Amino acid sequence: MILMAIPAIAREFSISYVDASTLLSFYVATEVLLSIPFSLLAERVGVRKVMIMGTAIMALSSLLIVLSSSFSLILLLRVFQGVGASMVLLTSLSYASLTGSDEERGRMIGLNHTIVSLGYVFGLPLGGIIAEINWKYLFALTSVLSLISLYLLFSLNEVYVKSGFGISVIYASLTFDGVILGLYYPPLFLLSLIGLVMTLWRIRLGREFYLTSLSGFLHSVTRNMMAAFFVLYLYSLHLPGTVVGSLVLLYPLSFTLVSLYAGRLHDKYKLKVAALGFASMALSSLSIALNVILGEFLMGASSGVATTSNTAYTMSSVEDKNRVVASGIRSVQGVVSNAIGLIIASYLRTSLLPYIGITILLNLASLLIIVLLSKIA
Repeated sequence: MILMAIPAIAREFSISYVDASTLLSFYVATEVLLSIPFSLLAERVGVRKVMIMGTAIMALSSLLIVLSSSFSLILLLRVFQGVGASMVLLTSLSYASLTGSDEERGRMIGLNHTIVSLGYVFGLPLGGIIAEINWKYLFALTSVLSLISLYLLFSLNEVYVKSGFGISVIYASLTFDGVILGLYYPPLFLLSLIGLVMTLWRIRLGREFYLTSLSGFLHSVTRNMMAAFFVLYLYSLHLPGTVVGSLVLLYPLSFTLVSLYAGRLHDKYKLKVAALGFASMALSSLSIALNVILGEFLMGASSGVATTSNTAYTMSSVEDKNRVVASGIRSVQGVVSNAIGLIIASYLRTSLLPYIGITILLNLASLLIIVLLSKIA
């Protein structure tokens, strides 16, 4: 929702669009920095308790933003929102992956992806509509929704797991921290390389986890890049924010429609479903050259197949005791790929052919990884 409010916030505080966008970048950076370290806390006190703490922080910080009149204070409170979000981010996926048997893992993760995607589906038009009335209502709504979530969370059973990785999870965090910081200061990419080497050495989650995570990461970059493209393209047509928000829904809506079914297919066909998703994402990207609206629908559906099945396989490849840490890594990976996708789109703007080329290249690379993994297995 907040994405749609950035122009209104920039106008109210008489600041540039770039300065107003720090409300997004600071939030994302906080998520990346803390999600994996918080997996240690979840292992110690329980997954449900961390979900509750994170949601409570979201509720309180959102309410305080409503009462604030200083942009600097709002920015600080967005950091606190990022703290809460980082707790919820990893525990949501880990709880879903720990529910049920291995035979229905895909269905449970598919349901998780469907619900998360529905939030995105409703968030965009709500953000566009509410921001035109008063952007602070967005944070009021966030606070209310967080309180409702708290009520629901208290009905869940607690889940305790302990991986034994301990402080070693910091290496995985360093990998992603280096990527985010390197986007602003390239020499810091070295931190990411050091973190990656140490992660592979000290955090033994298995070849299948790391390879399918890599394939999912490459695909996720293109998914988020294309989401940004559709927003930029529709805005370039000088359409109202509410119309843009509604049309952009076709992308996540088609993702939502196929996610649950893709999870069920994964339970039966495993990696073949992910391979189909990557291949169809590459092919369907060509359709946006013919019709952008058609491309939105086809690419959203393809991404739903790829993302859900690939994530289900990734989480099934690790032992139950390691799924909190694994969820933290996968969740932060998604945040980082989102940031990279947005940055790519900010450079390409509405130049169509580079989007198609990058989507084809990265999804074929993901497909190749899956094919190689299938042969090794």
